[in-house]
Amino acid sequence: MTQGRIKKADLDWWLEFAAAREWTFAKTYAQTAPHHYVVQDRTPGVTHDDMVRAARVIHTFGEPGKYYSLTKIYLHSPDGQHRWWTEDSLFTDTTLVNRARTDLLYGIQNAQSTVSGVESPYDGIATYWDAEHPIAAGESDHVKRLLAGRRGKYPPHVLDIGCGTGRVLDLGLVAPDRYAGVDSSQAMLNLMLRKHSNVGAVYPVDIRQALDVGVFTPQQFDWVFLDGAVELDPGQRAQAQRIARLAAITVDKDEWTVLDSESTLGRAYR
Repeated sequence: MTQGRIKKADLDWWLEFAAAREWTFAKTYAQTAPHHYVVQDRTPGVTHDDMVRAARVIHTFGEPGKYYSLTKIYLHSPDGQHRWWTEDSLFTDTTLVNRARTDLLYGIQNAQSTVSGVESPYDGIATYWDAEHPIAAGESDHVKRLLAGRRGKYPPHVLDIGCGTGRVLDLGLVAPDRYAGVDSSQAMLNLMLRKHSNVGAVYPVDIRQALDVGVFTPQQFDWVFLDGAVELDPGQRAQAQRIARLAAITVDKDEWTVLDSESTLGRAYR
């Protein structure tokens, strides 16, 4: 595995590795949620590095699913018989991988889809992203001050274009139920929903195509965040700004630039 990137070869490794392990039945959950598991240093041939690698594979190539009110990221086996998942908050803490049959479901299955059909260069680095891009001290307060005078009567509805793993949500800038994220990377959206499962909507689409075909309408959202790394032509960028009723915010690495509503887009605040 190349450090810092998960590839198709890692998925192939996991499928072969999982098929060759001895899976232990979880007796404690025999009646409530029957499943099996492998665990480092107890299951023969399973190390901590194997479990960490498996966790990254699952969250890169998997999809959200529901376990009652909880949203988990599940990777399904190619034959459709099993799904795998992990429980640890940090990938580097993973010591165990669970496996259950796919015909056993729990609760309403209304998890949002992250499947875009787009092979994104961000897929392979999604599980490393948050650790390598930590929130800076005072960053949340700084952005909140920039936006303080650009609020309507009610809490803002927000569109986050190029949302990645959900930094806007991590900073506490918006209530999750008033938030919609757009990204073409399935893995990045997986990571966002892993942290913020109750977001209003996710759009797993090609960003440029979504702007070209008018998926969103002018002033549909109060605030529109736009990742500066997203390559847009002038028309697409203007379209993204028109979606905002109160403010359009561009995010370029650690620099946040706030533009007033469409009528005063020339005024920027950093």
